[in-house]
Amino acid sequence: MNKKPLLFHIPHSSVIIPGEYKNDFITDISDDLRHMTDWYTDELFDMDGKKVVFPISRLICDPERFRDDKMEEMFKRGMGTCYTHGYKGNLIRSLSDERKKEILNRWYDPHHDLLKTETCEMLKKFGICFIIDCHSFPASPLPYETNKALNRPDFCIGIDNFHTPKFITESLANSFFRKGYSVDINAPFSGTMVPLPYYHKNASIFSIMIEINRSLYLDDFFQKTPGFNTLKRDIAEAIAGLMKQVGY
Repeated sequence: MNKKPLLFHIPHSSVIIPGEYKNDFITDISDDLRHMTDWYTDELFDMDGKKVVFPISRLICDPERFRDDKMEEMFKRGMGTCYTHGYKGNLIRSLSDERKKEILNRWYDPHHDLLKTETCEMLKKFGICFIIDCHSFPASPLPYETNKALNRPDFCIGIDNFHTPKFITESLANSFFRKGYSVDINAPFSGTMVPLPYYHKNASIFSIMIEINRSLYLDDFFQKTPGFNTLKRDIAEAIAGLMKQVGY
């Protein structure tokens, strides 16, 4: 039974490519899959709280993109809700409008409906909902990324001016600082997930994004390093400190 108003959104941890979509790709996507997956974030954030995990790879559908292509800046790079281009900017998939509609109806919409439902249930039960948007990022910028700064932190904390009060940002950052990690705010990535119906409308929803530098827990072969369990513990302790700030 969930005892805390804590909701983990984990959109990019899956490497699953359903069989019916494999022939849509016109090239080998194994390299894209390695570099674009937020490896093991479903395990790093496996703690007391509710998890909403997207079940298939973001190469098929990315639930963190805006559904409306006109609102999504990455659509111009072929990396909107349904990627047509890989992390190097190369064409990887042929996608008809009908196929895209089917994917959005089957995967994108149910995921967001579930996220919205879980948020609503927490608001009813606790009066608040605390969303942790869970991600990882490579130690060096990938070609598609807009932020090319080479000196990347151990943790990037993404915030929203409405849904991320300053005391929450400070609590999380200070917790990581005390453990010896480097931290940047909204760099190299920014923002955090909030279900669209509540976005900038309900101040009882707190949200913060935690992006983890993969060099902290992955080797060059995308396997866990010995520091994985320590990192997981440190993240759990930082989040526990956050929850104390809001009375849990």
